[in-house]
Amino acid sequence: MMHNDYIKNSRAESDTFSGTRSPELTRLLERLLGKWYFFAFGLLLAWTMAFVINKFSHPLYKGNTTLLIRSEQTKPIGAQALIRDLSFDTRDNIRNQIGILKSYSLAKRTLQDLDLEISFHKTPRFLGVGRINALSRNIYQNSPIVVKTSPLSHKLMEVPFFIHILSPQKYILEVNTTINGQLLTKTDTLSFGQVVNNPYYSFSIHWKNNPKTQFETHKEEFRKYDYSFMFHDIEKLAAIYAQKLKVNFYFDDASILELSLEDKHPKLVADFLNQHTRSFIESGLEEKNRIANATIQFIDNQISGISDSLQAAESDFQKFRSQNKLINISSEGNFAMEKLETLVTEKSNLQRMLKYFEYLYEYIQTKTEFNDIIVPSTMGISDQSLNRLVTNLAEAYSARNRLLMTTRESSPQVRQINSEIESIRHALIENVRNIINTSQIEMEQINQQIEEVNKQIQKLPGTERKYINIQRDFQLNDNIYTFLLQKRAEAGIALASNIPDHKIIDPAYERNIYQTTPRPTANLVVATLLGLILPALILILGNSLNTRITAGYVVEDHTPVPVLGYIEHDSYSEKIPVIQHPASPLAESFRALRTNIEFMLGKNASSPVIAVTSSVSGEGKSFCSANLGAILAITEKKVLVVGMDLRKPQTHKEFMVENNSGLSNFLLGSSSFQQVVQNTSIDGLSIVTSGPVPPNPAELLQSDRMTEFLQSARERFDVIILDTPPLALVSDTLLITGTADLTLFVVRQRYSRKQAIEFLNHLAEAGRIKKSGILVNDVITPKGYSSISQYGYGYGYGRYKKSGYYS
Repeated sequence: MMHNDYIKNSRAESDTFSGTRSPELTRLLERLLGKWYFFAFGLLLAWTMAFVINKFSHPLYKGNTTLLIRSEQTKPIGAQALIRDLSFDTRDNIRNQIGILKSYSLAKRTLQDLDLEISFHKTPRFLGVGRINALSRNIYQNSPIVVKTSPLSHKLMEVPFFIHILSPQKYILEVNTTINGQLLTKTDTLSFGQVVNNPYYSFSIHWKNNPKTQFETHKEEFRKYDYSFMFHDIEKLAAIYAQKLKVNFYFDDASILELSLEDKHPKLVADFLNQHTRSFIESGLEEKNRIANATIQFIDNQISGISDSLQAAESDFQKFRSQNKLINISSEGNFAMEKLETLVTEKSNLQRMLKYFEYLYEYIQTKTEFNDIIVPSTMGISDQSLNRLVTNLAEAYSARNRLLMTTRESSPQVRQINSEIESIRHALIENVRNIINTSQIEMEQINQQIEEVNKQIQKLPGTERKYINIQRDFQLNDNIYTFLLQKRAEAGIALASNIPDHKIIDPAYERNIYQTTPRPTANLVVATLLGLILPALILILGNSLNTRITAGYVVEDHTPVPVLGYIEHDSYSEKIPVIQHPASPLAESFRALRTNIEFMLGKNASSPVIAVTSSVSGEGKSFCSANLGAILAITEKKVLVVGMDLRKPQTHKEFMVENNSGLSNFLLGSSSFQQVVQNTSIDGLSIVTSGPVPPNPAELLQSDRMTEFLQSARERFDVIILDTPPLALVSDTLLITGTADLTLFVVRQRYSRKQAIEFLNHLAEAGRIKKSGILVNDVITPKGYSSISQYGYGYGYGRYKKSGYYS
């Protein structure tokens, strides 16, 4: 066992040249490098895909703009306080503004302002014949043509119309689509400006600029490219852009928003972002102005109604004073007139408030929106309960509108706020009805008081009485008119003082728009990494899932049994190539095996018996036995190869001899030892074939005749090689391994399963095989390794640095 221990210990020593490198990593790298063609194919495939993506993907461009959202954190003063009164302070927090910016309605308004219902594309022609639609590109406003339609024109939505320009006057129009299951294909040669009219579409195509100049300038381009346009459903387009628009906080603790958009043309990105922010600011200003305008309109209506009455009263008053140069009013008249003035002022204020209450009551009953209501405080009404209800209702309507920008009307949130709106409406209607009733009662009381004063006035002289009545009518109308003029002036100031709540900080500039996809350099880098990593992963995964022995290190790393040799792949047609090709790597591998066997057995070993076996058939036992015998025979030793597979004879085929008489005949006693031994064409090499298949091979191999056979062989030959049956299939081999001096366990690369090593370990641990070694057969060495023909005799042994003598 001393030799075995030496071999095991020598395998664990570090390689002087590899230093401290991990052998697993080194083996992995060697294996991967051996599959270089696999990586070459992976890189080629990955680079091809990167080229296709870079070439045929429509470029996408991204831009951004920043917007300052002013929040109402400080108490407004002056004109701003009046604006706040008129607008209910509807400016909400920044997240609400984000919802408005991403709303469908605002996106639709922006698209309509930019007139994006028609898009234009440019498509190259292949060899001047067919179009390469995958290379079609959006050209936005750079199209040489324009399309004119009428509001009532028929349009095919999302269908490309292709145009090939022939001359300044003519073009070819092509359309190919399916309508209601029917294929529509039309190709017409038309004139610019000619109306194309049919049941499905109607439009006319015109040059954007001077036809002759434009055609001469871009004649070559018109030959190589086709142009196309497409009508879009503005409703669907608005939903798409509302989804694509990204709104984020510029800083976490700042009220600055960053709007970004990704689209197919850089100028389109810049134009949309700039117009969208302008539309957002304008919509907010319009919301504020709407209330001020509604207030002014209401006051104007009231002024126009009171103006005629005031003029008539003023005319009567001036006429009376001109006819009566001087009127001396008695003390009773002065008292009555002062009391009447007080009552008239109260009545004018009450009449004004009643008109507003009637307006508010009708507004609440008939309107489904609440965005242009006139607040009570605007008309000088200080009822806190009424003001609170009007403000709450306006805020509820505003909150519902914001929700509808991002959610459906059937959502639980919208249903809940609708319920709140109805509750507030009912409370407000009831409140206004009660106020109207109370005001009417107050009006009756004031009228009664005025009637009593009038009775006192009736006792005064006629001229004095008439003067008081005329002055009363004039003062009543003048008070109302003066108040309305004052409120109109205040509303006009508020309207003029309205400024946008928000501000654009940095607009989107086309020069700052950058391309996001495809990214050629990044795609090439990613493709290179994938082209290297994926093949490596496939190889590593395939190796880990592979149950067969793929390399010698797989054997070395999973068994304590030493590997005595690596037999090169047999690429020759001869049965015993070590004789016909003595300088081949295959012959050198058997020479290395011979040396390691001599080292294992020792130089003083007398007529050793070497058993050659494997786990299953097909692993090359007979081939290895025959060639090992031949390589030993050429050292002037007498070698006997014995075919011991009595169930499936194979050894005689390697030497191309007959199997009429062999070991089975000797074991049965029908032939002597000399009769079963056959000489071969190789000097010093003899063979005993298996002979005819007996009915009881196991019993024969266990008989005394087998012991006698081996004794006779030891007396007459220097080395005896036993070509035994597979260990995992039959038990015949185990019957004779006890008498063998060395057992060679053959595994075949890419054929034997890893369980064969586990099986051998089990036998060795159980002591059923004494001195043993492993022979790795059919090894394919990468080009450049162990080539005797290129590097000389000794170079081929570098592969065996971890096995046997060459450890």
